[in-house]
Amino acid sequence: MHTDTVEHSTHKDGGTDLPQATHSIHIVTAEIGSEGGPAYNYIVFRDHTGADKVMMNGLAIERKDSDVRALRGVMAPPNEGGLPQEHFKVVNETEVFRGPVKDYLRKMAMAVEALHFINAQNLNYRPEDTNGDSPNSVAHTLVKAMELEFPEETSAFWAPGHERIILPKNWRSNYAA
Repeated sequence: MHTDTVEHSTHKDGGTDLPQATHSIHIVTAEIGSEGGPAYNYIVFRDHTGADKVMMNGLAIERKDSDVRALRGVMAPPNEGGLPQEHFKVVNETEVFRGPVKDYLRKMAMAVEALHFINAQNLNYRPEDTNGDSPNSVAHTLVKAMELEFPEETSAFWAPGHERIILPKNWRSNYAA
């Protein structure tokens, strides 16, 4: 885990002066169940101290009066204890972005905009369709929406739906530079 020690001051306009502080975005891959099981990818946003601040991931959610679950993108504070150890084993973590808070927050806004788009589609999640949309598709889509590259090392793990992008071909965030 990378941390920076930073002294800063508050300006009259309410902003802070954090010239050397960098924030980061990471892709975490966890195997579900035993070794070699399917992998689950999610995104963690860390502040300049290295503390996890926000987690973005895909979830399959039960629908009322339907056997077909819905696929949703979720943004939430990180779990205090991480993923349940009896079900998930973190096998890889890759930093995909490091930079100043302004760029970090812009990337986060791009991901949030993509989450809204994904959720508005009311997608179905069918685990038997290994080429269909999945929670891994959500993670991969958010990385692309932030104009970042999904780390190649995550391809070593079997992650159903991982390379699917759930955005139109020419989709571009309103927050893109």
